[in-house]
Amino acid sequence: MLEYQKHDCDLTLQEGLDCYYSSFPETTEVFEDNNDSGTLLRDHDCTHVIFGLDISIEQESILDSWVVWGSKWKLKYILGYQNLPQIKQLYKDLYKEFGILGFLKIFWKLGAIKRRVIFRSFKMKKKWPFKMPEEYLSMKISDLREQHGIKILLPEEMQYKPIERQK
Repeated sequence: MLEYQKHDCDLTLQEGLDCYYSSFPETTEVFEDNNDSGTLLRDHDCTHVIFGLDISIEQESILDSWVVWGSKWKLKYILGYQNLPQIKQLYKDLYKEFGILGFLKIFWKLGAIKRRVIFRSFKMKKKWPFKMPEEYLSMKISDLREQHGIKILLPEEMQYKPIERQK
């Protein structure tokens, strides 16, 4: 378990983000923001940290539910993320690796966890801003979770068997 995945984490959001990036395997590229993306990639990565999720395909799928139901976002901004060249290429690579059937299996296997996320998002004090204020980076993760009423999933609540990749 990474430090930011502990509910009462004392790291700042920036420190949690650094921890998240350091968890990437050497074979996985960390996408960095540029003039075209602005802070889109960082904002997405901060949702991993604030909701306590890693970079696995399963937890990325769980994050989708947190973002849709527990975040405040504008469609144009979210679509901007989907349209970034590096994200488009990542989706192509994942499609080759898992196929449509693989993605359907992931969605099916995680249904109960996704429902738990939706239920928790309705209990939040306020939605997490997907386009995140800069000052959040210097705030403690535990304080931000308290401020927004975010109750992350505990390891025992995320029991799933990782999906097998296509051969």
